[in-house]
Amino acid sequence: MDDQRIPVLTGRPAPETVLATVARHGAALLRDRDRQREAFVRLGDAVMSPLPYDGAFHDERDVVDDDPTTTTVTRGTRGMPLHREASYAPGSPDLMTFFCERPAADGGGGTTLCDGVALLAALPAPVRERFTQMEIIWESRMSTADWQRMLGTTDPAEARGALRRWEPYLHPWESIHVDVTDEGMTTGFGTHCTPPTRFGAVPAFCNSLFISRPRDDEYHDRRLRVRTPDGPPVDDDLVATAAETAAGLTVAVPWQAGDVLVVDNSRYLHGRQAFQDTGRTVLVRMGMLDRAVAA
Repeated sequence: MDDQRIPVLTGRPAPETVLATVARHGAALLRDRDRQREAFVRLGDAVMSPLPYDGAFHDERDVVDDDPTTTTVTRGTRGMPLHREASYAPGSPDLMTFFCERPAADGGGGTTLCDGVALLAALPAPVRERFTQMEIIWESRMSTADWQRMLGTTDPAEARGALRRWEPYLHPWESIHVDVTDEGMTTGFGTHCTPPTRFGAVPAFCNSLFISRPRDDEYHDRRLRVRTPDGPPVDDDLVATAAETAAGLTVAVPWQAGDVLVVDNSRYLHGRQAFQDTGRTVLVRMGMLDRAVAA
């Protein structure tokens, strides 16, 4: 597929123009073959408050130029299913910004996109209703040694407090719980399967169910799984229907050097096509919007 359904802005549009385009369409591709890394960083700083990369839970990227807010995309050349970045934890970024320094010479490695608003609307009515009413729990389990190393304490009470610091920042549809036992720590992050978008508060099928393999299996180093609040995993047939529908709505950005892609992470799922050229270089920055701007 091509990128015709994603607005393309040429030259050096003002940050306000970029943000307005993303607010309306959910994503924007900025095409300028002369753009360098420094311009990409400046644009990100202008449209969002960048988040530093924290590889404590799963180390999958490399920090660039000693700047913790700028990293490579996930290592490797494998394809990646559609997902919402960090949807399994509080503080999922509002915006994703990608920069292509060098596309894959073999023509692969396109970033795939699927509009979660359009996906939800395209689902069969009974399936759409199930997902709209569904809450999902992202549950992570860490050994005692792992949580003590990550949180810098051996005190379970301090550990609970460190993780529950997110509570004042949770959206009304989110929740968090922490359980520490002799065997380790279990944390659960609850959220709607179809949360509202940051622009317009429109329900969207924007989550990571496609990448999680929604059964009782764990992933991300065998430390994270998804389930329903009552305990059972999410119905495979429901997710299969959503994945089949998403396939018909997915577009791929065929990277050119200098391209910047800005994505509303609350609306658009993103993924990656497989490639072979290990010289492919795509960087990513992510961040939060000022609430007044996003209203």
